[in-house]
Amino acid sequence: MNLTVAEVAELPLAAALLDGDEVLAHTPEWRPAGPGAVTYRSHRSSLVVSTAADVHPMCLPVVTRLLEEIGAAAASLPHRQSLRVSMLAAALRIVAGGGVGPTGRSAEVLEHACAGIAARTALAVSVHEVEDFAVLAPSVAALVLVQLAANAERHDRAASVMLSARELTFTVAWPGSQRSSGVATARRRAARARWGWGFARIAADAIGGVVYPPAEDAAGLRSAVLEVGLNRLALPLALLGGTHSVTVRKATRAWDEETSLIPGSVVPPESRAARCSAAAATVPGAIVQQEGWSGRSVAGGNTWLAIPRDDVLDRARDVLDGMVHERALWESVPDPANSRIVALAAILAALLGGDLDRVSGETWNRRAPQVAAAYGLTIAVPRFEGVGAVEPRVALFLAAEFGDRLDAEGDDLHLRIAPQHRENPLVRVFLAPGDDSLKLS
Repeated sequence: MNLTVAEVAELPLAAALLDGDEVLAHTPEWRPAGPGAVTYRSHRSSLVVSTAADVHPMCLPVVTRLLEEIGAAAASLPHRQSLRVSMLAAALRIVAGGGVGPTGRSAEVLEHACAGIAARTALAVSVHEVEDFAVLAPSVAALVLVQLAANAERHDRAASVMLSARELTFTVAWPGSQRSSGVATARRRAARARWGWGFARIAADAIGGVVYPPAEDAAGLRSAVLEVGLNRLALPLALLGGTHSVTVRKATRAWDEETSLIPGSVVPPESRAARCSAAAATVPGAIVQQEGWSGRSVAGGNTWLAIPRDDVLDRARDVLDGMVHERALWESVPDPANSRIVALAAILAALLGGDLDRVSGETWNRRAPQVAAAYGLTIAVPRFEGVGAVEPRVALFLAAEFGDRLDAEGDDLHLRIAPQHRENPLVRVFLAPGDDSLKLS
């Protein structure tokens, strides 16, 4: 779906259409994009959408540091292991709302995919055809193929998959079928039960592609497809209108995927689309939020509806979900990188409202010296006689980054923060006002 300049100004989002740095059109709510803005490719232009930014100020820096640690780990590993970790780093960067990375070739996609499938599954993998073509962010495209293969094993009980690349299309195929049910997922975190297929859609959007769910041919060969090079507008967006019944007048392919309401469809009165449209009609010209969707009533009895990307908070949660979902790709990373990755993920979870993991005193005393050695910690690690304390990989990461001394007395374990780090924003997350020590027990 192509948008005119006038239509861009009507969108139910704080958005602007950019050609490089030049703003071609924008909605009334648009302000220069801040942290968390999402960019959608649209042919030669970009549609930039601001998202809610009511998050802890350290959330984005910690996500950035976490992704940097994963990327640095990938660069230091043997080739096949590096392929797996670089896939994860690139994928999480996209989930977090970052850039997509450089362009590569189709053969790179299949090489990454074979490495990832071997780590994630017990499938036998064969490559049947490799036509050479350019692909934006090959490691991201590869992780989509890994997800398609993992789904084939899990839901169709496939024992083997065949990969191919031809005419800007990657295919994952497998013989036999259990005729599993269709794919039900969504780009927004709150609207899906699992990470994998939702990631596949978000990743395909980011690299200018589209992912198609499994289909079966007459010979019983089942295949799922990633098509690239489309550069379509990947924002789920539709224009609704009508007098007697509301219909979809125009819509993006992403809208079709999310709602199954293709252009020309009558909008069911009990649907979320109908509720959002009705809410927008009560305040003509203003943006309304309804069940995670956005709407704006415009002239001519029409209403724009959009399904925006998650805000910074939910994207950070998606990063953590992705680390759990793709643990097979990074769990063999050696120390100290592995411990730093675990520590940063735990700190991010704490910023999102969780608690730092704790271990028993016995476990602390057994693990802490090993972790301290891995980190190259120069301050002494005392024996702790208490019941439990913050997991050593997290506690000693903070010690290595900001600490001056570790003190243990009875049930208490404290990390004294070095004077030059006491105003560090990350330290202030855990340090009470006026204190110079962080309680770890």
